[in-house]
Amino acid sequence: MKRFLTLVLILFALLYTLPSYEVGSEEENGLSRIGKALGVDLSAGTLIHFEDSHGGFHGDGLTVAVVELNGLAEGLEDTPGWKPLPMSANAAQAVSLCRDEGASVKEGFYFLYDRHSESEEPYDDTELCDRYSWNFTAAVYDSQYGRLYFYQFDT
Repeated sequence: MKRFLTLVLILFALLYTLPSYEVGSEEENGLSRIGKALGVDLSAGTLIHFEDSHGGFHGDGLTVAVVELNGLAEGLEDTPGWKPLPMSANAAQAVSLCRDEGASVKEGFYFLYDRHSESEEPYDDTELCDRYSWNFTAAVYDSQYGRLYFYQFDT
């Protein structure tokens, strides 16, 4: 019986650690994942940078991506969570935690979705800086240069 339980535990451990494969290129999968998180279609974009440090037991980490895509600003006004720049103080602080490149954008839109378990209104960032941990998705679209900066941060 001990051998059987040991074998079952080993099999579960192996299945858990095997990578999952998605159909399509890495760029298509990255654009799809980012677009889904932001509620926008990025299929016409080009993923020029992508890094993800999420992992480990708790899944903490930072995902950073840069997408080139002209003309995205036209549909953002009516998309939930997107607001015209300048960013609120809390959103600016959150984006600055991730990288400064998105924080310096002057023309365009920004997105912030508070994924913290205590968040009652995810598109409202007023309580974002009042907690001991950060769990948010943020993005800044630079309409002047056609660049989208995407951040997903979990602590």
